Amino acid sequence: MAKVHCIGVLVVDALSGPLPQYPVPKIKTQVNTKSIKFLPGGGAANTGSALAQLGVSTAVFSKVGGDMNGAFLLQELARSGVGVANIRVSKKETTPFTFVGVHPDGDRSFIHTPGCNLTFSANDLDLNALCDCEFLFYQDMFVLPALDPAAPKLLGEAQKRGVITLLDECFGLGPNRTIFEAALPHCNVVMPSYDDMLHIYPGLTPEEIARTLREKGASRVVLKLGKDGCLVANETGMLRVPSVATEIVDTTGAGDCFDAGFIAGLANGLSDAAAAKVGAATAAACIRHVGGAVGIPKYDELLKTIP
Repeated sequence: MAKVHCIGVLVVDALSGPLPQYPVPKIKTQVNTKSIKFLPGGGAANTGSALAQLGVSTAVFSKVGGDMNGAFLLQELARSGVGVANIRVSKKETTPFTFVGVHPDGDRSFIHTPGCNLTFSANDLDLNALCDCEFLFYQDMFVLPALDPAAPKLLGEAQKRGVITLLDECFGLGPNRTIFEAALPHCNVVMPSYDDMLHIYPGLTPEEIARTLREKGASRVVLKLGKDGCLVANETGMLRVPSVATEIVDTTGAGDCFDAGFIAGLANGLSDAAAAKVGAATAAACIRHVGGAVGIPKYDELLKTIP
């Protein structure tokens, strides 16, 4: 099985729900929920954990604080089979944390403390270790302000060494068109959200955005369309792959798990379209549970669920 390295953010998620509304000062100061769970979160944690559950050899390159939340993330990721040797620990900073309000329809809203995500930079990375893989996935563009400017160089260096490079983004601090487009020529596959791309390319259809991203340099595009599935665009044309979700409990990590399934498909020799179906099935498995990468079956079992 191919080896995948994920660059991105690690966050402790406190998922609480169902959350009918947020408190309003002096009007409704307390809102009760039925449950709360503390789980690893953030793109690198979700995708890395989902890949490990699928049976893909995976390591994460990220940064945590020297606090109990950082220790929790390292422990939980290692327990799930994710390589953690290249996760930096900053004793003077805090580990990123997010309160996730899970609404009755499965949608979410967030209260986030970015912590050391703001300082994670290329200086925290061992380039030789980073590129010692078959697939390099830059997971969380727009959330890593100190690292994002180096993304084109990191992805370009990986490509020079024969690594397949992939890029996703997270709305985070807000889409940055300049940094995003600078990275595209160094991406074998770019896998953004259509909703986020509309902030960079307002008014364009999914097909127009996919075409634009390929014109800007991305070899292949997998544009995530939420409940409408995804659009795959490459040298052979464009194809829509529908969602296969039938039960929605919590949509946290759905896009990250789609990414994991897609990469697992590529690692198993599938075409982009066939890999996107694996991604859709992985996302569907994720959203049947509370948490960003919970309940993902082994790869061979997952294949049995694909129509």
